[in-house]
Amino acid sequence: MSPTSTRSPGGTTPIRRLAKRDLATVGPEETLQEVAEELAMDEIGVVLVRYGHDPLGVISERDLVAVIANGGHLGTQATDLMTVDLVTVSGDAGVADVARVMLDAGIRHVLVREDDEDHSDGGPVTGIVSMRDVVGFLLGDDVPA
Repeated sequence: MSPTSTRSPGGTTPIRRLAKRDLATVGPEETLQEVAEELAMDEIGVVLVRYGHDPLGVISERDLVAVIANGGHLGTQATDLMTVDLVTVSGDAGVADVARVMLDAGIRHVLVREDDEDHSDGGPVTGIVSMRDVVGFLLGDDVPA
């Protein structure tokens, strides 16, 4: 089945269809060297910093480049660099709406949460979507089933 046959007009397809479920995660005590190794090993641009099941923040390849460019130390713990103001979207959000969120926030990755009536800030983080995933989808590339 081609993606265009299942896609709603205007990018209203729920973002959960594009979300990668296998989130790369690191613990808060891991060093930036370990974060960089995780990014390189998985060939990804961002990791989620978690304590147990709770998301604490994210660290992107941009963050690591900034540390190196400013003479920072790769022995620094993840919690000292992570972005704590997490940008998340509901799994029901349309692809085009998520693209707008990413552009407005100046980010290349967004966390996807499932709606949960028990949590005012949404349910648990269930995936991640990159700008590449969104643009590819909108241009007609295949998406995960």
